[in-house]
Amino acid sequence: MYLFALLCGVLSVFKQACSRGAPPTIQQPSMSSAVALLGQDVDFTCIVNDLGSHMVAFVKADSPPRLLSFDEKVFRRRDKYELKPRLGDLHNEWVLTIKNVQESDRGNYSCQINTEPIILSTGELDVKVPPIVSRSTPAAVEVREGNNVSLTCKADGNPTPTVIWRRQDRQIIRYNGATGFGASVFHGPILHLTKVSRKHMSEYVCVASNGIPPDESWTVKLLVTFAPLVQAQSETVQASVGSMARMVCTTEAWPRPEMGWEKDGEPIYESNNVAMTHTVSGQYHSVHILEIRNVQNSHFGVYRCVAKNDNGIHHSQVTLNQISHNHFSHSNLIPEGSGMESVGYSEDDEDDGEDDEEEGSDEVPGEHENDSQEVPSSPSQLEFYSQARRHESRNAPTTHSELRAIQVDSASLPSILLISIITIFFNFYGF
Repeated sequence: MYLFALLCGVLSVFKQACSRGAPPTIQQPSMSSAVALLGQDVDFTCIVNDLGSHMVAFVKADSPPRLLSFDEKVFRRRDKYELKPRLGDLHNEWVLTIKNVQESDRGNYSCQINTEPIILSTGELDVKVPPIVSRSTPAAVEVREGNNVSLTCKADGNPTPTVIWRRQDRQIIRYNGATGFGASVFHGPILHLTKVSRKHMSEYVCVASNGIPPDESWTVKLLVTFAPLVQAQSETVQASVGSMARMVCTTEAWPRPEMGWEKDGEPIYESNNVAMTHTVSGQYHSVHILEIRNVQNSHFGVYRCVAKNDNGIHHSQVTLNQISHNHFSHSNLIPEGSGMESVGYSEDDEDDGEDDEEEGSDEVPGEHENDSQEVPSSPSQLEFYSQARRHESRNAPTTHSELRAIQVDSASLPSILLISIITIFFNFYGF
């Protein structure tokens, strides 16, 4: 009401002051439309001819209209508006400057002269605004596995921005399930995902652009909740008393689960002899390790790694079995680092063979025992003894490796030779 009365008073003064002389005119181009970026300053110029004693006013076309300047003075907000009157060679240019342009300054501005009727010229100010993503857009969205979810990116700006979505990890966005159709980039402010799985869990980036730099991006973290899934790396672990044993379980879960180890239904706690560690790999993967540094008989049995979160509980079993030191017979053991392919000899046998090589002897093991027996003295006994030795010579090994191959058990060789001699004796005399 006050503004209307003021305008009426101004117009009344205009009429009284301008009742005589040639009427004024506004020369074109005046009040040309302007486009400004946010934060810039904008000038509107009004060229007036034959103003005489008339007066110039600048008005913003709001509802109701806002009088910005009158005659040679700024009417309101001198920090926002500046008036430079009577510029140019003819002193007929009036310039209104709008400082630090904002979106609220967008609209029509007019230069008016108090004639009857009023002469005016109007120009439009358009303010270009880079994209701005609404902060009401959530930064994290949580959904249960198997359900549907929509991610929204609301962006404002002038011109109206376009929005695209992509995954932060550059994976394909699956629209329908973990293996459904998809694309690396989705166009649109609302991203719909159906039958969400844990593989959808990622950071999704929306980018808003409208040609006015800079573009603006916003990241939405999609969290997919599901019950734990535990799997033992090996269902059976073997160890001997006094050695170290390590049992490993891998877990998938979100939220991250509470993890524990049990044996015979009782929880296991860390101690000087027991260590429990875990590492996180990826968004929802983790690896859990139970290590027993000095295994005792009481440690053998069935262990369970148990994971629990708000969505459920799951476990997996690992059996720790004992390896006996006497699990293999002595005759089947191969010394570490021996490089032998054959089995059936002991380290003592190998040492004996090396001593034989050094002495240059080709004697068959057990021969010394036979030498300790009495040699026959009768002709028939001598003949039998010679034939038996010749038979042994023909069948005896000639190389050191062959000697080692027949060393199944050095303690049994004398008995084997004695039986061979008796058999040859009976065959020779036809018994």
